[in-house]
Amino acid sequence: MNALVGSEFRARLRRPLKRALQSTVPYLLGLAIVLYLVRGTSLATIERALSGANTTLFILASVGSVVIWYVGETFLFARLYSYFNARISFHEMLAPNAAQYFLQIVNMALAGSALVFFMYKRKAVPFLSGGCTLIFQTLIDLELMAVLWLAGAVLEPHGAAAAYAGYAAAALLLGLTVSFFWLRGRPRSEAARWIYDRPALHCFREARLSHYARLTAIRGPIFLGQGIMLYFQLEAFNIHLPFAAVFGLLAPVLLLDGVPVTPVGIGPLQAVLVSGFSAYGSQADLLAMGLGISAVNIALRIPLGLGAAGTFAREVLAAD
Repeated sequence: MNALVGSEFRARLRRPLKRALQSTVPYLLGLAIVLYLVRGTSLATIERALSGANTTLFILASVGSVVIWYVGETFLFARLYSYFNARISFHEMLAPNAAQYFLQIVNMALAGSALVFFMYKRKAVPFLSGGCTLIFQTLIDLELMAVLWLAGAVLEPHGAAAAYAGYAAAALLLGLTVSFFWLRGRPRSEAARWIYDRPALHCFREARLSHYARLTAIRGPIFLGQGIMLYFQLEAFNIHLPFAAVFGLLAPVLLLDGVPVTPVGIGPLQAVLVSGFSAYGSQADLLAMGLGISAVNIALRIPLGLGAAGTFAREVLAAD
């Protein structure tokens, strides 16, 4: 009996420690990347870059970026799950998507599971099935990013995107191969059929070209909207460049900003901005802008932890 009580106590003790690690380690990793980027640049130079920026333009563009992400993805996820799992409206998806955005600054390990948890709790969609539906959308996103990357390489043949266009082409070919595997129907190979017939992967089996087209038509404007907001964010820090140059690096910015390793892209985002736009602005200006973007992203996500979204976020945390 005492052994059972002790085991339960240790399990309860480990849970908050696990959460603390899940919340702290991503920030430490992001901070380490930022400190590496800051080397050789004085804090006074970064402060001057911040003070010399057009604050109003920067805040408007940063708020616009978050609004485009949140509203666009709420509609996207509502359509995605309605196609393959259970009918859900835009209004119903508002709270769980807000909870996901809030959890991105609290617990990265759980943020990605917020929508899956919601579909399980409210729509009785199995966890694996709900997770695979998000993976299907990720496949479409990666294909679209690869197309944007190649388009950017064409627009800026001497830019940074063109230097790595071969990787984008390889990623697009791989993505299209995976899509073709599912679109062509049940394979003949026994091993391939074993994968094809997995119950949780039904969204891949059910998807038709029309689904790919509709979901791409929703995601595309979200990505392009981010490019427009990034252009104005650069302008706010006196980094002037043609929109074609911004578009040329949009795909790597989107890719690294969305990597679920650090909160709201802290570290990877600053790295891609500093390396990608170094020909157009100083390291101090680009670092200051990147840090400003992350700061606004965090500040705008905090209010999402209130109300219905906050209640749902706490449910997700409690279920860990």
